Amino acid sequence: MDVLEIKNVSKKYRTNNRINQVALKDINLTLKNNEFVGVMGTSGSGKTTLLNVASGIDKCDEGEINIWGNNICKMKKNELSLFRRNNIGMVFQDFNLLNSLTVKENIMIPLILDKKYEINQDNVVVDFANMLGIGEIMERYPYEISGGQQQRVAICRAIVNNPKIIFADEPTGNLDSRSSKKVLSYFELLHEECNASILMVTHDPFSASYCDRIVFLQDGLIVREIHKKGDKTKFFDDIINSAKF
Repeated sequence: MDVLEIKNVSKKYRTNNRINQVALKDINLTLKNNEFVGVMGTSGSGKTTLLNVASGIDKCDEGEINIWGNNICKMKKNELSLFRRNNIGMVFQDFNLLNSLTVKENIMIPLILDKKYEINQDNVVVDFANMLGIGEIMERYPYEISGGQQQRVAICRAIVNNPKIIFADEPTGNLDSRSSKKVLSYFELLHEECNASILMVTHDPFSASYCDRIVFLQDGLIVREIHKKGDKTKFFDDIINSAKF
C-alpha cells in the first residue's frame, strides 16, 4: 500500500473580485513507503497548495487523498486533527518554534499534546536530538541558536511521534548554503536509515537532488516527472535540464 495516494485532486481559490482561481487541476500522485519525493515549479504553480491539501491543512474541492488507506477528505475536523497529530510530521520554511520554551520542550510538544509523554520517553527525545546533532543545546531557547539549528529542532519535533509521512515546505528557504547542506543531510539520514517517507516542496535544484523522484508543477498541473538514476550530481543536472519549461 502506498503511504500517500492523491487521486484526481483539484483546488480553486476565490479571489477578491470573486473569480475562481484554479490552483490544482486533476492531480494524481503517489508516495511509496520509504520514498523521498520533491515537488518543484515556478512561483504560483501550485506547489504549496498541493502540500497543504495532501497534509490536510487545506481541503481540496474534488478528488480524494489517502494516507495509509485513510481518506482524509472525509474526516471531520476533530478526527482530522487527531489523525494529523498521530500520522503526519510537518516542517516549514519558518521554523515555528516557541521562544518561551526550551529546545527540548519544543521537541516534546507533539508528545505532550497526545498525552504520550512519560519520563521514559526522555530517551526517545534525546536519541532523536543526538541523531540530528542538537543534543547539546536541549536546554537553550530558540532565539539563542542558529537558523540551521532551529530547523533541525523543527525536524526533530516533526519526527518525535514517528509519523507515517513527513511533509516539508521549502525547509531550507531561510538558511544559508552551509546550514542548508546540513539540514538536507539529516533529511537524507531520516530517509535512508529511519525509512522515512518524505514529500518536500522546493524551488532549489540542489535541495531537490537529495530526493528519489521529482514532480514538476506548472499552472496547477503535473507536467513532468523524473527519477534519480545515477548519483546526486547526475540527478542535479537532470533537474536543471528538466526545470527549463
